[in-house]
Amino acid sequence: MPTITFVREKVKVEVPEGDNVRYPALEHDVPVYCGMWKFANCHGNGLCGTDRVAVYPASNTNELTFMEKFWLRNDLKKNPNVRLACQVRVYGDVNVETLCKRRGEEA
Repeated sequence: MPTITFVREKVKVEVPEGDNVRYPALEHDVPVYCGMWKFANCHGNGLCGTDRVAVYPASNTNELTFMEKFWLRNDLKKNPNVRLACQVRVYGDVNVETLCKRRGEEA
């Protein structure tokens, strides 16, 4: 079974192959939604584009979905590892960096 390592939170989670990143993150209190989006999101349907994370290596995930290409079109220019946690499927061990800033962190 693949392992997702949430780098900033120092959390490792084994998941079934093909699982997405969103549910294991939420089950282990790893923040994938920032600010008000914790409450106002599409619940993993890929419609809001708010659960942004950086995932690597890309070779252990699925290709970008149509919704990711739409929502992340500007972010991908800055960081090609940006994905939507609800859309990225895991097929091997990956590292995930959450992109929400915490109180006291620099931008």
